[in-house]
Amino acid sequence: MKQLVRDQLGRIVTVALIATVAWAWFFRPPFSWTFGVLVAIGTTGAVIADGRYALRRIASVIPILVGVSFVVFALMASLPGDPAINILGPAATPDQIEIVRTELGLDEPFFSRYGNWLGGVLLGDLGSSIVLREDIADGISRSMTPTLQLMAYSVVISLAVALPLGVWAGYRQGSASDRAINNVMLGFLATPNYVLAVLLVLFLAIGGLSVVGNEIGFHALPAARYVPLGDNVVLHFKHLLLPSLSLAMGQAAVFMRLLRSDMIGTLRLPFIDLARSKGLPTRRILWRHALRPSSFTLLTVVGLTMGLLIGGALIVEFIFTLPGVGAYIFLGVTQRDFIAVQGGVLVISTLYIIVLTMSDFLYLALDPRLRGREVGARA
Repeated sequence: MKQLVRDQLGRIVTVALIATVAWAWFFRPPFSWTFGVLVAIGTTGAVIADGRYALRRIASVIPILVGVSFVVFALMASLPGDPAINILGPAATPDQIEIVRTELGLDEPFFSRYGNWLGGVLLGDLGSSIVLREDIADGISRSMTPTLQLMAYSVVISLAVALPLGVWAGYRQGSASDRAINNVMLGFLATPNYVLAVLLVLFLAIGGLSVVGNEIGFHALPAARYVPLGDNVVLHFKHLLLPSLSLAMGQAAVFMRLLRSDMIGTLRLPFIDLARSKGLPTRRILWRHALRPSSFTLLTVVGLTMGLLIGGALIVEFIFTLPGVGAYIFLGVTQRDFIAVQGGVLVISTLYIIVLTMSDFLYLALDPRLRGREVGARA
């Protein structure tokens, strides 16, 4: 039974991931719950595939997370100016400044403050916002749902665009369609996501440009505001379509070119020639036999590019006025709430490391050739 599970591990993990997404779609739990279940599935699959490697990988992540927390805390502590004065303003009295410094623990030594803060973080306490008057963990938890949704939809769109184009371009290598696909996707790759966001708003939301009295553009989609999935499904996706596209197209270009390159190599292998000699249809050869061995590198790159998506999401959220973690951090910066910024940056950094680790785990679970071998830590 155990060997059967290991042999079918790739399919089991894939079905479990799809089932989790379907469960989240119909029952709409908090997005953080869905993310946690997906992480648990990936970790379990890696432990079954190669428990020794999975445990070493998890053990290697712990000091990285501690190091990230130290860097974040040190950077916030090294900012110029007195945080108490920044919060109270230049008109504050010395007594008021001393009260705020005591409340924030700024009168303690650096390592004592770091130890107290890290101990709270391990218990889920990121501190309290002086400006917003709320627990930072609650504020970030509330803001995380729009950010994770934006990232998830961007990945889905980028893969939906990249898979068929990459497969076709690899199959039609050197043809006019291959060159056209590469040129168009290179254009998206060269366009920063915030520039693409502005162009999408201009031409798909506010009517575009007026040329000789004629508008070149549409009023098809909303340009701002966030609608929770539980309130209205249609409006939710309409409001997130433009920001998701602005993040997705640059990633789609990377995924397409990578898949195209791997497809070209796979289509030259002997087992593809054998499939052709059996008279199998081209569509089945491409999608059933060639796509899977060409997708393992793509899976790794999807995890690596999540860091770019996180960084891009912070800017795109500001453009489309989405109440995500980016907006939360931006508000903390503008209001000089360094504790909120500190917590937001730590959560974003931790999310990136977790996603990167999960890409390793999924790669291990889906590719039997790597079991019992080192796949290399990337975090």
